[in-house]
Amino acid sequence: MRVLTVRWVAGCAAVGSVALMAGALVLAYVDRHLVPADMVGWNFSGVFEGVANLAVPVVGFVLASRRPANRVGWLFLVAGLALGLGGFLSAYGLHALVAAPGSLPAGRAAAWFAYWIWVIPLLFPAGQLRSRRWRPAAWFVGGAFALIGVDLLVNATRFWSDPFGPASQAWDPLVLAPVLILMPAALVVSVVAVVVRFARSAGEERLQLKWFAAAAVLVVATFIASIFVNSAAVDVLQNVAFCACGRRSASRC
Repeated sequence: MRVLTVRWVAGCAAVGSVALMAGALVLAYVDRHLVPADMVGWNFSGVFEGVANLAVPVVGFVLASRRPANRVGWLFLVAGLALGLGGFLSAYGLHALVAAPGSLPAGRAAAWFAYWIWVIPLLFPAGQLRSRRWRPAAWFVGGAFALIGVDLLVNATRFWSDPFGPASQAWDPLVLAPVLILMPAALVVSVVAVVVRFARSAGEERLQLKWFAAAAVLVVATFIASIFVNSAAVDVLQNVAFCACGRRSASRC
């Protein structure tokens, strides 16, 4: 793929992601007085998360345009698109079904996609495996997030007719169990792989992995904490850690 084509593809993906994220923030602002703040996300942690997510496609564009052979940049672009779509479709569905019922078409379809689409980037491995011995770990992580995605998809389908109703917002034990068990386990396996690679590295690779490994540990710690604790401070730390991971990935290129 030629350089100009690579930059065009990466640029379109990044611009599309940023536009979707900006659109989600605009809809949240418009609906701030029509929908409870915890649902629309127009509060400090929600707005901060929306702004911080903008860094994901930007980092992806920088990595993909500079080193197109490095899959990490493309993974960031995929993650940016998933975050953008998830955030925008959720805000769109909320506006179409709750804030101004009937004002926009396909509100239920948007809410259905938003419920599970964020899992997609988690199915992809980050970079190359250190050796074949790590393949079982990679399969476990991919399989865990695939099961979580299917679980969320089925649950979203159950509440197609009322995706933002009280019943849909209350977590069913059958839905919650895979999230509480598989997600922390998969995240721990992922960060252990990064830490082990750092411990066994040397020279330039060790310097490159030093801060990335620290940021990855913080991402996993705050992500697991956010599952059990609803705190703005945890949300802010999680987004700061994720941005730090992106920044370290960019600096490695």
